[in-house]
Amino acid sequence: MTRRGWRVRLADTLMRWGSALQPARALPPPPVAPAPDPDQQQQASAAKLPGVRAPLSIEKAVRSRDLAVLKREASDALAALGAAHAVVTSARLAQIQSLRAEVERGEAAEDDLVELAGDYQAWQNDQVRLFDALALVLGMPVPEGRAFDQIDAAMADAARAHLSALAAEYQRRLLTEQFEGGEKEG
Repeated sequence: MTRRGWRVRLADTLMRWGSALQPARALPPPPVAPAPDPDQQQQASAAKLPGVRAPLSIEKAVRSRDLAVLKREASDALAALGAAHAVVTSARLAQIQSLRAEVERGEAAEDDLVELAGDYQAWQNDQVRLFDALALVLGMPVPEGRAFDQIDAAMADAARAHLSALAAEYQRRLLTEQFEGGEKEG
């Protein structure tokens, strides 16, 4: 399976696990590795596409949420994604060690080991960047109140226009990533 295939498969699994968790309920027992159902994989993949799921409203979040809440949400998301990368990175390292033994016995090609090592390095680099971003967000002081509480009333219209432009750019990048990702996979 290709590097991208492994990432998509892991992302689908993590998305299913994440959607199964409900804050008001007790945590379910750890899942027993079920055979992946193609319909569930397709639904999980589709849920990540901006044109299929309800888009995040950056404007609504910025206007309605306290800056401390936004910081906490960003920290939580970065911590979860960083932890997911750490789990995958550890699994990749174990795979490398196993494959190295197979290469030494002549049961596997060295090219497979090189490819897996490159995949491991990519996951590890992403993990480091995620935890660096988390440290940056956690160390960032934010004032009390919402963003627009910090802005002079005379600048409110310009700030709203700027926020709209930022939200449009975010959605454009999501769509670009969706279409570029689809071209790379197919």
